[in-house]
Amino acid sequence: MSKIYNIHKWFSIVSVLFFLMFCITGLILMFRTELNAWAQGGTFHSSSAMVMTQDESFIFKYADEGALLVKKTYPSKDILNISPAMGHGDILRYRIIDSSATVAPPARMGMGGDYALYNPKTKSLITTHHETPAHPWVRSVLHTLHQLHTRLDLGKSGIYIVTILSFICGLSIISGIFLYGPFRKSFAKSTVLSKYMKLSTLHREFAMVSTVWGVILCITGVWIGGFFIANDNYNADVLYTAKQELSADQSDVLQPSEAISRIMKAYPDRQLISIDYPSKFNDYHYAFYLGAENDDDPAMFLGQPVYANLYTDSSKDIYSTKSIPWYFTGMTTMINLHIHNHNTIELKILWAIWDIVLIIGIVTGIMMTIKKKFLKYSTSESKTPTAIKHVWRAPICCSILLLLGLIVPLWSNPITNLIAAICLTVPLIVLFYSLIKGFNH
Repeated sequence: MSKIYNIHKWFSIVSVLFFLMFCITGLILMFRTELNAWAQGGTFHSSSAMVMTQDESFIFKYADEGALLVKKTYPSKDILNISPAMGHGDILRYRIIDSSATVAPPARMGMGGDYALYNPKTKSLITTHHETPAHPWVRSVLHTLHQLHTRLDLGKSGIYIVTILSFICGLSIISGIFLYGPFRKSFAKSTVLSKYMKLSTLHREFAMVSTVWGVILCITGVWIGGFFIANDNYNADVLYTAKQELSADQSDVLQPSEAISRIMKAYPDRQLISIDYPSKFNDYHYAFYLGAENDDDPAMFLGQPVYANLYTDSSKDIYSTKSIPWYFTGMTTMINLHIHNHNTIELKILWAIWDIVLIIGIVTGIMMTIKKKFLKYSTSESKTPTAIKHVWRAPICCSILLLLGLIVPLWSNPITNLIAAICLTVPLIVLFYSLIKGFNH
């Protein structure tokens, strides 16, 4: 058991502060949609709207009229990309840039850079990236938190570090599970509840009941990091191949509807996620990002990139791509377990509470380590140990409910969301009951 304790201790020392940072930044980012809406001075929209359904992909039929209005409104700017606006499935997002610009800001598909939003219902532009929000600091803070949460604000190398740290955090939690039984028994021997034992009680209850929660977040964090690393390599490979196959020829710039018609004829079993215009920033080639035909959330994998030279004479069109690697299959579920299974405000609040429970478990663990290292403590023990029965019963039941609370919302509807809310609430009741009982011991 001492070996397990040493493994747990060293893994915890390496990972605990980073894990705490991931929990705190994740807690705030969970309400990013609501905070962004508040920063703009409006009301928030449910994050369930983040999913682009197949019906919403038809928003592209308004691409021509939106492009004309954008060019009319911003004659000194060029359009770089068209995509559905995240959080608004019935609005088109046009990424734009000054015609005289020589360097494009870092961006991917419809994300990043300056933009204009077109609402087909009102036939008008509703906002731009540079409009002054009611609370301008919110966007900057959320961006910094997102960079810290996903890559420690260290660029691409940070993704590798976060992936490794997520794995170590997971091992730390799993090794702690093996200490739970003996820990409970040693606690039961104590007849006097010292300050250290009270702290131990807090750590034991908060950490153990949130074990599955922490393990799932760590495992899915590793999976997400691994996916983005693999996806970056895949995209770089597709781009390299496209440069060889499309050579130095330049694509004509067609009407958006015509370009979209061409790509859908070439790939009829796909749905369009995003389209990059030919420009000096991409060697004057089109870049289409395609999702699977029946995928409810095609943007999840950021799409299969298809580069193309399109011409007035369609018989000259050239396309270049590579199939999405087989090992991407099934990644959607793991990523959804981390990001897209709390789409209602009620589930977000419950997620926030569980995140706080996990944070308390981490902080009390840090405090215990400091006390044990630098302070003297004593506990009075009875001569005959008190028997502890069914040590694992409550944690196992709570873990099963937590797991259901994470998995059920993957099929998001009012019933599954209600079931998930119940599954996430019951263990909280058990936790607080156990705490009261423990301190009255």
